[in-house]
Amino acid sequence: MYGIRRRSSVRTISLVLTLCMVSSLIPIGLAGAQPTAVKSVLVFPVLDESESAYQDLDTRATSALEIAINGCQEFAASKFTRHSPLVMRAVSEGRLRQVDVEAAEVASKDLALFLGHELGFDYVLIASLQSFEMATEPRQANVILSGQMYAVKGNVDEATGDAIEEPTVFRAFGVKGTSSPRADYEGSENPLISEALRDAGHKAALSLSGEPLEITPTADKDTKRWRWIMYALAVGALAIGVNNAGSSPAAPGPAEQVRPVANLYLQPLQSNLKLTWNEPTGTTLQVLRYEVSRNVDGGSFSVLSSNLGPGSTGFTDISTLSGRHVYQYRVRVLYTDGRASAYTYSGAIAFTRS
Repeated sequence: MYGIRRRSSVRTISLVLTLCMVSSLIPIGLAGAQPTAVKSVLVFPVLDESESAYQDLDTRATSALEIAINGCQEFAASKFTRHSPLVMRAVSEGRLRQVDVEAAEVASKDLALFLGHELGFDYVLIASLQSFEMATEPRQANVILSGQMYAVKGNVDEATGDAIEEPTVFRAFGVKGTSSPRADYEGSENPLISEALRDAGHKAALSLSGEPLEITPTADKDTKRWRWIMYALAVGALAIGVNNAGSSPAAPGPAEQVRPVANLYLQPLQSNLKLTWNEPTGTTLQVLRYEVSRNVDGGSFSVLSSNLGPGSTGFTDISTLSGRHVYQYRVRVLYTDGRASAYTYSGAIAFTRS
């Protein structure tokens, strides 16, 4: 009993000391920091392209995506529906036509941008459910969700309200959502489907906010034993970093010259898939080559080509697999000074090669 009390006391003392250290190190000016401005996102109905026999997957995926995006601090998402007061008011005022509202159930990016502009949103989001599978044993639902977010400003002609000829994607995602595997499960499939859609929505929201996907390491007994010590060290290091950070932004460095490709577009052909992109802009560095990688059915990425020379703006994947599979691609720029850009990701696409 004495040992248990002693460990409990040490834990409490560690927390108190850590909080005291943090409070003494955080600069006073930090308390007055302004929160990031929240951007509004108009979420259009998810298009179900999975060819599954399950009903209402599109509606459920749309709701899961809206809820997940609203969990991000920088976004406030609203689902587009023809019966929303905002849409009905725009129709009554003549800013929207009823035919455009009805067509929004399967909105193209041009129509989505037009509607987002007229309704006063910062961003529009269009997405599709590329694949759905229900594994039998263990019982598990698997979905692949892809989509693109466009900023309204800069992609819409303010004079006409129409989308420009080639809208620029702000961020794109292609994620796999899964439910927890359940052995010998004989219950309803609805909870499994909901869990998989929530998982996909959560991962999509992380991608849209620019955050990496969460990784949960496996902790053994020794790790758990030292957890409180690690917490104290981590918080202390964070406090020191905050205290040492100046109020002035860092001067632009050479890393800002390492620009990625833009407007990555994936197009299905008869038996292959074609990628196109725009060369990086805003850099004085010289491109050495481009690297193209691919994943299939949500697996890991593998390099397809790393010798596409300067001036290349496309790649055709002639190694697609027979049957129906879901593909996603990423491209990065390799510069002559040895540095590489961040990856630019395509959306995921379900493609059947006969």
